Amino acid sequence: MLHSKIDLNLFLVLVTVYQEGSITGAGKRLHLSQPAVSHALSRLREKFQDPLFIRHGRKMIPTELCQTIMPRVRSSVAELESTLRSIGEFDVHQYQREMKFGFRDILESIFFPELAMDLLTHTPNITVNSRQVSHVDMEAALENQELDIVIDVLSPTSENIQHTLICNEHFSLICRQKHPILTNMSLANYIAADHALVRFKDSAVNTVDMALAQHGVARKFALTCEHYFAATSVISRCDMLLTMPNAYARLLKQKMPVEVVPLPFDVPVLPVHMYWHKQAVHDPLNSWMRTKLLDIAKRVIPASQLTI
Repeated sequence: MLHSKIDLNLFLVLVTVYQEGSITGAGKRLHLSQPAVSHALSRLREKFQDPLFIRHGRKMIPTELCQTIMPRVRSSVAELESTLRSIGEFDVHQYQREMKFGFRDILESIFFPELAMDLLTHTPNITVNSRQVSHVDMEAALENQELDIVIDVLSPTSENIQHTLICNEHFSLICRQKHPILTNMSLANYIAADHALVRFKDSAVNTVDMALAQHGVARKFALTCEHYFAATSVISRCDMLLTMPNAYARLLKQKMPVEVVPLPFDVPVLPVHMYWHKQAVHDPLNSWMRTKLLDIAKRVIPASQLTI
């Protein structure tokens, strides 16, 4: 049973200080004075018998207890707020918030040109912060609200993480214009060439090389790096070949003198999913953003790869 002397507004203050990282920032967002925010925190500190935040320079750093309870507190506050919003229509302009994404650079290049222009034009109150996140860190980042949404290849997750398939990404061959292989596209010529490989720090088994292994052959690599843009810049000036996701390859073709063609062998498609924590299910802004990203996928990803 909830203690009868607990003011639920205190938890809204707690969440806002956590999000803003400062008492001053929380006060401005809640239209409260700094002493009022400090007083609210003092009341919660007394109830929890914990400082909840420790000042470090200008930042308020959450304690271990605060970080432990915060997912449940945020979920509960969002649920209570949703009961009021459900009475009327959702209006995204009522929110001023930074949406935090976990995107690799390849996905930023696909989604952000459309997303950024849309937000700047229609909802400048919503800003975006994107960073790369490893598969092993993804779930914790979503649970701790370090990230709101992640888009990446299919990965195993717990029941706390919800996800939906956005597309099945195909692989294509990208090479310089007038490359000799364009006149005789064969597996033998593909294997005979030097290749560039883009490898991420936390990448799993390479599906392309697994497909080649089924034919009893392997590629030879003359270059290994972490970014497709850099690799494409190199192969546009020499006879190296690059195998990469088709959607991004077609974007790079618009910027560099390269050709994008089908591979001379079959490679399994790469499922790309959008992930969010179950505590964000009732967050109307998170839901609104997920819908927007799905709509963008329909516009920028070739129809043959879409599964939505």
